[in-house]
Amino acid sequence: MSVASTPPSILLADGDAHSREVFGSFFERRGWQYDVIPDSRLLGAALDKSPYDIVIADVALPGVDSLQMLQDVLRKHPSQAIIALSKDASYDEALSFFRSGATDLLARPIDFLWLERIVQQVVCSRRHEERERISYGFVTSERTEMRFSCRDIIELDTVPLPIVGRLQAIGALDQHEAIRVRLAVQEAVLNALEHGNLRLESRWKEELQPGGEDRFTALRRERLLDPSYAGLAIFVTVLYQDGMLEIEVKDEGQGFLNAPASAAPRKSHDVPCSGRGLALMSSAVDEVVFGKNGSEVTLRKATKRVRSA
Repeated sequence: MSVASTPPSILLADGDAHSREVFGSFFERRGWQYDVIPDSRLLGAALDKSPYDIVIADVALPGVDSLQMLQDVLRKHPSQAIIALSKDASYDEALSFFRSGATDLLARPIDFLWLERIVQQVVCSRRHEERERISYGFVTSERTEMRFSCRDIIELDTVPLPIVGRLQAIGALDQHEAIRVRLAVQEAVLNALEHGNLRLESRWKEELQPGGEDRFTALRRERLLDPSYAGLAIFVTVLYQDGMLEIEVKDEGQGFLNAPASAAPRKSHDVPCSGRGLALMSSAVDEVVFGKNGSEVTLRKATKRVRSA
């Protein structure tokens, strides 16, 4: 689904005038519909007046308990997608927000490319439910195997997960769970692309080149034009059976864990990673397991039981 063909509606709650201007310019270039409020404490009243696909809210406003604010909004609007903005998207902070119901947590300065991906996933998931409910009854088991090159991932922008929409349609996943699973898989695929096949290191984002561009972005662009990198594959296997959804993402990189290839798989809390990516995956599913030195990750999510027709 193209967001451009069905513009999302966004409510931006941000106390910084310059930040509101930057977001507004981005939304207008994309043709998205949006409203702005200068204070997150006005969220509840704004949502009571009009529904929005996504709320983007700054959590750093003085005098506001951001976690309590998030919980209050979701208590009244449980299906609302909320993207929190923070100066520090550390693992611990991200995990707290995800457990409180946030769809995602983004650190400033904002990665607008990633924001656009999130919006696409959220809008797709929210609007997919109605279409799937009509055409799909119940699913008992399903297996899908997909192979993408790095070029394919860039062109597609998001990995298709039709099973998630079907499970949402029959009530095995609620809307919030479906969105979070899609985002978790997108995170795993992006890690496979950038850190696996393209062999990029996060610390390079802090190394500025003479022209002002960071080393990570420059090498990412360069390696996507190099067939020896861009032609490497990413494999996504989706298995649903007996109420368990399992999604495996594998790349052809060398991995990042200091362990022999034959070592037992590691769960997320054993992996030397940090930040919002791992927190997102860990909070969206029941289990995250890394294997093959980190070049393979499996996400497992138990779904709700539904009665067969």
